[in-house]
Amino acid sequence: MGMRCNFVFKQSEDQALALYSHWGEGSMQEDLAQALQHAAVRKGDDSYYMRMAVSYLIKDDILDELGFGLYVCKPAEIKHLDHPILIDLTNSTVTHERKRMPIDDFIKYHLPSDVHLVEAT
Repeated sequence: MGMRCNFVFKQSEDQALALYSHWGEGSMQEDLAQALQHAAVRKGDDSYYMRMAVSYLIKDDILDELGFGLYVCKPAEIKHLDHPILIDLTNSTVTHERKRMPIDDFIKYHLPSDVHLVEAT
């Protein structure tokens, strides 16, 4: 069973890094907002930005054998994934269920009220 979802970080038209989560679907937008907020200090430096976001998403399970997986894919392939959410680093947007918004707006909208927004420099 599970509540599968995929966080897909698009770097170009041909390349994306995907984080598969076996149990993440129920809180994926809130979790992603917090992860992107955490990574905001490295916005524009894709390799560090993605590493910080992925690390945040798996922080409670980092040493576990199960629960998450990483793989490289083509952005066009995401339609075949379980509940994909696309973080497009080429245009700084997040797309989920045909709704697209700027990353900063996504963070503001989905960040839990008890978490303080930190502006990236």
